[in-house]
Amino acid sequence: MMRYLYTAWFEDQFAEPDDQDREWPACIVIDAPGVAEAHSWGDHLARAFATRRMSELFLRSSIEAEGDNASRSTPVVSVGVEASDRELGW
Repeated sequence: MMRYLYTAWFEDQFAEPDDQDREWPACIVIDAPGVAEAHSWGDHLARAFATRRMSELFLRSSIEAEGDNASRSTPVVSVGVEASDRELGW
């Protein structure tokens, strides 16, 4: 298994159009057998979050090898684990 830094971008549809926090990123580390699986699982979690929070719109995502890009406090989830929003920090 490898670790990947996944970043999802959301838009708070209830925020004012000029609010600098209208668009915001959320990062997690995904433990997965490969980059495609990690990206797919991250998108699954991000879309599920946006569905539960009607005000949030899932915009886009990116994936990269974890390397030194994640902090020690970045939540880690394994592919297939339905982590809660609280566990993910979303």
